[in-house]
Amino acid sequence: MIDIFISYSNSDRQIAKQLAESFNEENWKVFWDRKIEPGAEWNEEIQRSLKEARCVVVLWSKESRNSFWVKGEAAYAFEKDSYVPVLIDDSEPPRLFRHVQGLSITTWVKNNDDDELNRLKSSIKSRIGALPMYGSLEQVGEGEAVTEAHLHLIHSCWRVDKTTEFGFMPYQIHVIVYGHKSALGRINHVEYNLPEYPGGHKHQVSESPKKLFELKELANGFSIIQAAVHLKSQPPGYPKILLLSRFINMSESGPRLFDDFIRRAR
Repeated sequence: MIDIFISYSNSDRQIAKQLAESFNEENWKVFWDRKIEPGAEWNEEIQRSLKEARCVVVLWSKESRNSFWVKGEAAYAFEKDSYVPVLIDDSEPPRLFRHVQGLSITTWVKNNDDDELNRLKSSIKSRIGALPMYGSLEQVGEGEAVTEAHLHLIHSCWRVDKTTEFGFMPYQIHVIVYGHKSALGRINHVEYNLPEYPGGHKHQVSESPKKLFELKELANGFSIIQAAVHLKSQPPGYPKILLLSRFINMSESGPRLFDDFIRRAR
């Protein structure tokens, strides 16, 4: 399985090489060097790797925005929800791709700015690999209490620019309560509180354990999601309602929760 496919113009090859080397330090399997194994058809190998990749990092630049191959790879990645746009100079992506906000690493390209590179890695980790807090889900033993250490409120966010029943919404967000099945099995229901959400929708209740208490298609300018997790039972002295919160970074694209969390948890 390929973790990251880097799509780039030949003139940006050195930048792609540097990114690939940095990604390899995270123990990610990266496809970037278009040297094909002997006997393999060039186009078939590219297509296989593109299809297999869990994340497609597209390097947009003055050159790549005019590349037939880069635009084709970006379109394919967008369709399969693996598209991660990265700006490596001051050029805008092609018009068809401007509705998805890209992450700029122009300062890293010029001056090796670690902050930009780390933000890019964090965004990729949210798609292809469990973040540290999700890497080892803590099991709740029989007779033990469920605490904030067992459950996590996670989200994905990406730009959509669409009109909904609430009016024009620039973003789409999915939220779930996530944890080990021993903790999820103790949940009765979840109340979501959404500060700054349109009137009448600031409070929503989810009662679907099979979907890991998923709350879909939120979209507004709020920055915090709060969840009151109502538990079926707790040992004496422990609260039956756990309060979780999650900061939403609207400038950050993220994974589809089903693909990157629920499916891989099965």
